[in-house]
Amino acid sequence: MKIYKWIDKYNYKNSLKIISKYSEGLSRGESSFYSINTKFWAKYLLRLVLVLCSTITFQKKAYHSFFKILSTRYSPFYPADTNSVYYIKLRDLIATLFGFRYFVDDEISPLYSNNKVLKSKLTFEISKTPLVSIIIPIHNHLDYTYNCLQSLLQNIDQSVEYEVVIVDDCSTDQSNIFFEKCVEGVRYYKNDVNLGFINSCNKGAVHARGKLICFLNNDVQICKNWLESLIKTLENNEFGCVGSKLVYANGLLQEAGGIVYNDANAANYGKYRDAEDPEYNYQRAVDYCSGASLIFRKNEFEQLGCFNTDLAPAYYEDTDICFRIRHILGKKVIYQPLSQLIHFEGISSGTNVEDNSIKRFQKINNQKFLEIWREELKKYADLGNAQESIKKNKSAKTILFIDDTVPTPNKDSGSVRLFEILKMVSALDYHIIFIPNDGEKKGLYFNDLVHVGVEVLYRFPNRRFIMKRISEKVSEIDFVWICKPHNNIPFEFLFRLKPTLKRIYDTIDLHYIRMKREADLTNNVALAQESEGIKRNELEFARKADFTIAITTEEEQILKKEGIKNLVVVPNIHEAYYEEKSFKTFSERSGLIFIGGYAHKPNIDAAKWLIEDIMPNVWLINPDIEVILLGSNPSPEVLALQSDRVFVPGFVNDVTEYFNDAKLFIAPLRFGAGMKGKIGQSLSYALPIITSDIGAEGIGLKTNENFILANSADEFIAAILKLYNDQELWHQISEGSKEVLKKYHPNQVKNIVESLLLNLS
Repeated sequence: MKIYKWIDKYNYKNSLKIISKYSEGLSRGESSFYSINTKFWAKYLLRLVLVLCSTITFQKKAYHSFFKILSTRYSPFYPADTNSVYYIKLRDLIATLFGFRYFVDDEISPLYSNNKVLKSKLTFEISKTPLVSIIIPIHNHLDYTYNCLQSLLQNIDQSVEYEVVIVDDCSTDQSNIFFEKCVEGVRYYKNDVNLGFINSCNKGAVHARGKLICFLNNDVQICKNWLESLIKTLENNEFGCVGSKLVYANGLLQEAGGIVYNDANAANYGKYRDAEDPEYNYQRAVDYCSGASLIFRKNEFEQLGCFNTDLAPAYYEDTDICFRIRHILGKKVIYQPLSQLIHFEGISSGTNVEDNSIKRFQKINNQKFLEIWREELKKYADLGNAQESIKKNKSAKTILFIDDTVPTPNKDSGSVRLFEILKMVSALDYHIIFIPNDGEKKGLYFNDLVHVGVEVLYRFPNRRFIMKRISEKVSEIDFVWICKPHNNIPFEFLFRLKPTLKRIYDTIDLHYIRMKREADLTNNVALAQESEGIKRNELEFARKADFTIAITTEEEQILKKEGIKNLVVVPNIHEAYYEEKSFKTFSERSGLIFIGGYAHKPNIDAAKWLIEDIMPNVWLINPDIEVILLGSNPSPEVLALQSDRVFVPGFVNDVTEYFNDAKLFIAPLRFGAGMKGKIGQSLSYALPIITSDIGAEGIGLKTNENFILANSADEFIAAILKLYNDQELWHQISEGSKEVLKKYHPNQVKNIVESLLLNLS
């Protein structure tokens, strides 16, 4: 309902202002009574009106928050052992009513009483050869430690080999009883004397058995993929350590990487902002990351001398080690937003600004850090604010990519090509901004882009945000790479805002050619006329572009005849997926396969023609041949083709098994344009192909050497029956597939892309 959207919109905006302003006040030294300052009253009144509107319109979200508080004894914000149940409920109800709990994660765990914790049982799998040692220093606060360990058990994938190393720095609560009686599978060490936070961390590193060591505060709750994302990022040997995205318990961002200014003052980037903002959700190099969650290679951590004990008991030890990573090892410190955790800041080592001893340590260690790194810090220009300062870590050139959606490489060949291009451009040390025109993040596909280092501008919360944010960023952008003709129109304003902006128009394929071929096949006059309009648009965009990309040499020639200049061919990109040792022989295979996304009309037509006109005559000779129609989004027409000899599995994440088991790949395409990814995919598996002129277009195939050509139904029937039974010809075509694939390897295409970008510079 529209009323719900209106309520949510203003609840979000108003609550964000309340929480961020209150948090900023506390960080300046205001007391908790700052919340009753008159500057909040108007916002509180609006919040109460919105709660009332939610209630009278029966919005479930409004009732859920209050019911959860009333139905539980515990709270994530108030320890159960030091606060009465009435105090906890009253404080949480008031905080929720006035918007302070609006962004709190539903999955956050409450702080249980010690009695309840000591009745629990936590069991970790014991790994003999852990990849990662998770080192957690503790000093009291058993309730937080319990939640930290519980979150590890709940959120780390069981396939990850890890160990947990606990260093108890003379806790005076019941922590030792908890680890003796309630926890199995962790390595627990209790200090004889209080060593302080830094020395306890270093002691944990000495006892760690993993190749990687990850320091984790006990005052955190990790989220899904926290550890897996850190490990994957550190696979890049150019990276020396990786830090996580830290989110406060109230749901606002604590840190998206850290910035150090030339006076040695450090700042958490994005502090008290919305953690879902795209600005804080892309992987990048930073000055430092918080030691609350920081992963290293153990040998490099030891090589650097571990955390600097001159900074004991705490503060600036994480900044110092990150500077050593950067300036001694020459490696990058990386912020990884996919590794997220909830941080109850201040429990592990204290940050209460009213505590004079803590302020004193912060000031002393700031000066020590300044003395150590004075020469390096002279190179830092204090630009006055975090938004500007963080830009010093971005690459010299920024490229904006625009396509319909975030690439989905396991669903369509265009996504495979684009994803490989993005990896190439990132490896060339360009900063990439990507806009999916539909505005969607798309889960795991978004994660893949983050790991490549791509900044994705997604809907937050609406399309208007994307346009506003990219308008703000246009001054940083050097090139715009626009895929497909229709994506040029909504972003034409960028070239008015910045006339010097360079445009690359990636045709993907010539859409008007595909439409004209379909019109000719189906005698559709209206479609033929529509194709002429598309042609005018495509040629107009090509003339405006500084460079136009064709996907085949054939389409390059077509564009040249239309007077288009500055043309570059960037073909599909394919790696070899076959393995010589396990490659199945002719006699070990059976059946035919076809693959295609069935949101694309040429694929629906090909599947129907194959099953309805070609295979019935093949089955008259060999009734045992089965056909598998692979591909995403099978339409009702395609699903209707299923039978005891035709299988339509729908979307399959990994099609390797199908390609390795099939005897032939059949692609009876009758219209389309550009290079067909399905043909390249089959070449990647060295699976012999039978296809039409349309299917073979632009790849450089030679019939009877690396494929079999067939255009009519009779030709397909004859080719299938011959190749299905001719072992020698099958082997010849398979070997030819391996040879032709080489020119579409990423390394070959990377040279083309690099040359294109250099010509634009």
